[in-house]
Amino acid sequence: MHKKARVGLIVDEGSLPRHIYDLFLLSKDSEHYEVGCLIIQSSSVLNNYSITKNPKKFIRTFGIERFISTITLNLISKLEEIIVKRRVKLRDFYKKFTLEDIDVPKIYIEPNISKSGFIYRFSEEDLDSIKKQDLDILVRFGSGILRGEILTVCKEGVISFHHANNDVNRGGPPAFWEVLNRESTTGFVIQILKDELDGGDVICKGKISTSFLYSLNRARLYKKSTPFMHKTLEMIFSKESRIHIYPKKPYDQKLYKIPSIFKQMQYLYRTGKYLSLKIIRKLLGRKFRWSIAYQFNNQWRDITLNKSKIIKNPKNRFLADPFLLKKNNKNYCFLEDFDYSLGKGVISVFEINKDGYQDLGVVLEEDFHLSYPYIFEDEGKIFMCPETHQSKDIRVYECIDFPLKWKLKEILISDVSAVDTNIFRKNGKWWLLTNIDSSNIGDHDSELHIYFSESLFSGNWIPHPLNPIIFDSERARNGGILFENNEVFRVFQKQGWDMYGKSLGVAHIASINEESYSEEILFEISPHFFPEAKGTHTYGANSDLTVIDFVSVERPK
Repeated sequence: MHKKARVGLIVDEGSLPRHIYDLFLLSKDSEHYEVGCLIIQSSSVLNNYSITKNPKKFIRTFGIERFISTITLNLISKLEEIIVKRRVKLRDFYKKFTLEDIDVPKIYIEPNISKSGFIYRFSEEDLDSIKKQDLDILVRFGSGILRGEILTVCKEGVISFHHANNDVNRGGPPAFWEVLNRESTTGFVIQILKDELDGGDVICKGKISTSFLYSLNRARLYKKSTPFMHKTLEMIFSKESRIHIYPKKPYDQKLYKIPSIFKQMQYLYRTGKYLSLKIIRKLLGRKFRWSIAYQFNNQWRDITLNKSKIIKNPKNRFLADPFLLKKNNKNYCFLEDFDYSLGKGVISVFEINKDGYQDLGVVLEEDFHLSYPYIFEDEGKIFMCPETHQSKDIRVYECIDFPLKWKLKEILISDVSAVDTNIFRKNGKWWLLTNIDSSNIGDHDSELHIYFSESLFSGNWIPHPLNPIIFDSERARNGGILFENNEVFRVFQKQGWDMYGKSLGVAHIASINEESYSEEILFEISPHFFPEAKGTHTYGANSDLTVIDFVSVERPK
């Protein structure tokens, strides 16, 4: 067995945040690295710049305005925790741990802090203490901007989170400005630190959809990003390292700081107004309700969507996620059929012709929610891979009496929370593209994962080495698949600020193999084709028919 790399975690003295402890837990299952040491920045120095321990020094260093702004922002965070803790999957985010909860050697260092209060350097004595630990890399979690020899004391240097998309947001606080500015996404990067500010090499990045609440957005961002620090360390120290350094680009935005009192008041006003409107809409019985539209046109690239006809939602139900299959010169549309009284979706099928449409009935129902009925054929047989994330698997059903009778054929992948799976054959292999909630926070919008197999029912679906192949809530989630002249086109969803299914786009899969993946975005589709439409997230077509879903605000009937 090869020797594991040793990782040192730079932390501040005191309680440990949840995400640091989570990384430690993840490291226990690693074959390539282990947490070898905690490097603790002593509170005896840090307290000199603490807003609670030494408020006078804090004011002299950072000014009275930042003092007041920091206090009020902390108060907002504490109040919002009450709401965030109601979400089961985020409830443990605020749990604190002690240094003793991480059972590894510990050394204490005292940073030399600049007059600005931001730059941290370390004495030769402290650096020697770190060198004696024989560490391969340092992960910075503590406060301060590191400078000097600390950046090169280990072979692999120092890596650190920046909880924001550093292309558009440098500074802080994490996850606040994205909410205030109504940004569609909130990002994070992992970078190799260098002496110049924001000059480090970015080796991992991701973007999640922005939530409406600052503390909720921050909790989701930290929970989502922490496993990727683990993955980055795995990649650095594996024999088949695939570390990719992202190209740099000029930063043309302002440097964000602690929001002023005015900006915080603006945030509270906008948030209060948004919540009030949500409450009013709920009291009035109005909710977002999906519908499906169709149009006979064999040019899915060139179609006027506002000429589409709408399938009327049945009473107390809504229809979404349309997928087409043409058989015996008839067009069948398989779709999610959500029943409000049941609180779950089933799969139904409609026959659509130029005279109208007919509801043929339910084709598939389980004890759990079903949606996204992806239909495909192989060797003369018809299969369906619906969304079944509540069952924690990806399964395929076979049609035994078209179109109404189906049976479970095989569970392709188990123990996974996955949605909106596309399966197709190309270049002699089967490919499975799916959206996975890898951090168990209920986020299926951010990550596109690929698996491949020699045969459809081999029982051996291999994860792509670059997974997640896309980490961006504006283009990761699947919204259908299109085929044209042996080429494959992936429909993707684009999420908005606190909104699922804002719009969609179509991308040509230019290359897909066991080593790489690339796609080229062809166009995007907004929901403006109907005046009442607020979003859209599934698009499909066959040789003569195009279908699309859209969401509007209406009272259930």
